[in-house]
Amino acid sequence: MLQRPPRILTIDDDINVRSNLVAYLEDSGFDVVEAENGRRGLEVFAESSPDLVLVDLRMPVMGGMEVLERLRENAPDVPVIVVSGVGVLEEAVEALRHGAWDYVTKPVTDMRVLEHAVNKALERARLLEERKRYRERLEQEVQERTRELRETNDRLVEYQALLQEKNQFLEALVEGMPNPVFYKTLEGTYIGCNRAFSRLIGRASEDIVGRSVHEILPQELACRVGESAGRLDVADEDGAGYSCMIDLRDAAGEERVLVLYKSYFRDRTGQRAGEVGTFLDVSELKRKEAQIVHQATHDELTGLPNRMGLRQRMEEHARRGGPEARLAVLYLDMDNFKTVNDSLGHAVGDELLRTVAGRLVGMAPRRDMVARLGGDEFVMLLPLSPEGDGEVAEAESARIQEAFTRPFNAADHELYVMPSIGISVAPDDGLDPATLLKNAEIAMYRAKEQGGARFRRFTQAMNDDVTRRLAIEKSIRKGLENDEFVVFYQPRVDIMAGQVTGMEALVRWARPDGTLVPPVEFIPVAEDTGLVVALGERVLRDACIQTRRWTEELGPLRIAVNISARQFQPDLLDRVEAALAESGLPPSQLELEITETTMMRDLPTSVAILERLAAQGISIAIDDFGTGHSSLYYLKNFPIDTIKIDRSFVRDVPGDEGDATIVSTIVTMGRNLSLNVVAEGVETDDQLDFLRAYGCREVQGYYYSKPLPADGFADWMRTVGTTGTAKSRK
Repeated sequence: MLQRPPRILTIDDDINVRSNLVAYLEDSGFDVVEAENGRRGLEVFAESSPDLVLVDLRMPVMGGMEVLERLRENAPDVPVIVVSGVGVLEEAVEALRHGAWDYVTKPVTDMRVLEHAVNKALERARLLEERKRYRERLEQEVQERTRELRETNDRLVEYQALLQEKNQFLEALVEGMPNPVFYKTLEGTYIGCNRAFSRLIGRASEDIVGRSVHEILPQELACRVGESAGRLDVADEDGAGYSCMIDLRDAAGEERVLVLYKSYFRDRTGQRAGEVGTFLDVSELKRKEAQIVHQATHDELTGLPNRMGLRQRMEEHARRGGPEARLAVLYLDMDNFKTVNDSLGHAVGDELLRTVAGRLVGMAPRRDMVARLGGDEFVMLLPLSPEGDGEVAEAESARIQEAFTRPFNAADHELYVMPSIGISVAPDDGLDPATLLKNAEIAMYRAKEQGGARFRRFTQAMNDDVTRRLAIEKSIRKGLENDEFVVFYQPRVDIMAGQVTGMEALVRWARPDGTLVPPVEFIPVAEDTGLVVALGERVLRDACIQTRRWTEELGPLRIAVNISARQFQPDLLDRVEAALAESGLPPSQLELEITETTMMRDLPTSVAILERLAAQGISIAIDDFGTGHSSLYYLKNFPIDTIKIDRSFVRDVPGDEGDATIVSTIVTMGRNLSLNVVAEGVETDDQLDFLRAYGCREVQGYYYSKPLPADGFADWMRTVGTTGTAKSRK
């Protein structure tokens, strides 16, 4: 089949005829070349190798008849169509006798006639070419088959000469084979065997030959076919051979699993004369197969079923009980188990998991109804009666948690660990294992969110919440791609000097519909999914770039950027340096706000990260001070510059005596430790007067300004923040 449009050569001394032909044929999808006389036509033919030639008979230099003769000698397979005037029809007929494929009279008044003739000639040429190739291929195959037959005949002659020798060789080969081999009649009488068969049976060959299969190998009569797929090797239509599996106790008394392969041998007439069989010992293979299956379906640490094994048991329960079979799935996750691994090591953690598994197995209906999915996650299955409901599962969950109030002994350590348990019940909460496990896991996470060490039954509302969170996650990803997240800025004011010292960068989500989404609605999802890393990098970069612009316009300002727990990793400095380099902002104008909880997760790592940041001249602030793991230790030993009093303490001062004491104590402590103290959430004159009286220099809150977009903050600075005395917006 041509990979290009068919190429047509038109030879005519009349330029108008050629032009019309070329234009029409090219519009019809052909590739057209042309020549003004016969001699030039032959040259173009040699250059372009056309698939078809249109030729006029009467032309100067060389006529069409001579062109036809030349083409018939050099390219007889290329179709030639004569395009001649009405007055030379006799010559056109003569051209057909000399090899032309068709003729079309000039002038061509209906180009469709020409196109039809061209297509017909091309199709005929294609068919002739295919027939030619077929004949050539057929001749080649005949020659090849003749050669093969000649060679086969030569080999047969050679084989006949070696047949005697081969028979002797085969006898020696069979005798020396390690696999047992036997021959017997169709009636089952043994007529021969090798030494391996004699050893398997425990009898000499002379005691086997002439005896019946009933006497020698009765197990063969009970030959097992493949367990699940029928015969191991199905016989052909003539029953030429088959295989099956048998269990056999050999002469040494060892139980073995053998695959028996049998086929028939025939006499000179082609009739079956007997059977030949051999055994393959698959005992070790079967043992390894069972081991592999066990490993694939069981947890290596505890020996309990793993996720695959659990799914098999759930499917088995559904098959036995039908679609209405009731089954409770208890999904357990050990609260704070990571603390054991981090503090005592993984060896103790593994021993604790084995002990936990043992306690759960002791409470389960059967051992195989408890599974470990990985880490510190376990599942217990509770078959329920037809009228059973979730209350039974809840009672069992309460019993498990009661049992876990007793300590576990692991590697000479007395440890306490409590599970959070999620419950789903089939068929109410799902019919298939995947759905039941997913819903039980959702319920377990809800139990953890509510404080842990408790159980929760799955409800559709939980699933809706997960669906909503997934939708938010998807929207966040799209929002990052579409630059929907913008940075707002809230000023920080030195209330002693009345000067704006800087601002805090706060992210907002500007949705395409114009709504502004507050952080409380998307930051938790971003934290859980890790998207907060990309979001935080964007906020850091944009805030640094904007601060650099304002520095040139409004004077030096310090920008404070929140760092999430996900961002607080050893590579944080690299990311911060990249943002500073891109923006051109000096490190001294950047302050990173980190919560107490984030810093206290891994003290050695936290110290290393903070020291690297401080060495670059970047300020460190403790955000939400007093709400986390407050400790004088890190205030003394960490390179901290600022502590920020959480708005929850500032909100009710000076009226609330307790909050007033906390705030005044934090301010005094910060001043004594030479730390800058910033109060968040300041909204009233009374709050401001109280903070000023106790020496708190910096504040931020609605008293001065709510968080503003970049252009709004710039306007605020021009009208309020740069007047020399920052004033309330009220």
